[in-house]
Amino acid sequence: MNLYKIGGIFASLLCVGILVFSYFSWQDKLQNATGTDVEASSDKSAAKNGTENEETETKSVQNVNAELLNNMDESVQELFLQKNSDGETLNLLIAGSEALESGDPGYAERLKTSLEETYGDLLEVTIESVTGTSDSLQYLDLTAGYDLALLEPLTLMNNDRISIEEEREDIEEFTSRLEQENPDSLVILHAPQPIFGAGYYRAQVQALEEFANLYGYPYIEHWDAWPDTDDIALKEHLTAEAVPNSKGAETWATELSNYFIAN
Repeated sequence: MNLYKIGGIFASLLCVGILVFSYFSWQDKLQNATGTDVEASSDKSAAKNGTENEETETKSVQNVNAELLNNMDESVQELFLQKNSDGETLNLLIAGSEALESGDPGYAERLKTSLEETYGDLLEVTIESVTGTSDSLQYLDLTAGYDLALLEPLTLMNNDRISIEEEREDIEEFTSRLEQENPDSLVILHAPQPIFGAGYYRAQVQALEEFANLYGYPYIEHWDAWPDTDDIALKEHLTAEAVPNSKGAETWATELSNYFIAN
């Protein structure tokens, strides 16, 4: 009988030991499983927060109101929208004769300020002045791969020096070089400033607009905002050297800004 009792006691202790071991093993597995779930939950939360941050950053870039583009030609609108959609910077070159610097400040600097205030990081604006006739455009460095060039092709400087046909060839050569650096680039043309008593020069400007329309260049007509070339009031917009003063630069810049920024 004593052996049976001892055996029974031993069996009972063994069962208790097994139960205790099983309990602690279960608790350990449960704790590990819970930790994994917490870590997984934390990873998901971090991933979600990262995605939300990326979306927020993207939205901060994609903030252009499409209505601001309404005055642009369709091809220019599409370029702005594509860059905005891709979250990329649009590199704009403002190039022309030294008249772009005339005034305090000149029309180019005024335009740059307006564009940067409106479009922020979407635009990076570079200003380059060219000395001489449109033949000098060949020396302008275009290796930056500009997306868009606002070009005043030195038509006034060409007067009595470069023919209308040669000016057109210079514009086409400029466009070709720009496209070699960036096949998706665009060129917008606009005339230089009007001058009092313009004769053949007026015909040159008309030819420039006709060329733009014929070959599909976007063209900004800004002469309508100035007094007529036979109106003495035009001199109030120009210096004695027939380049824009501050008033003329403001008139010119305003018309260009109206193209890029619809009110």
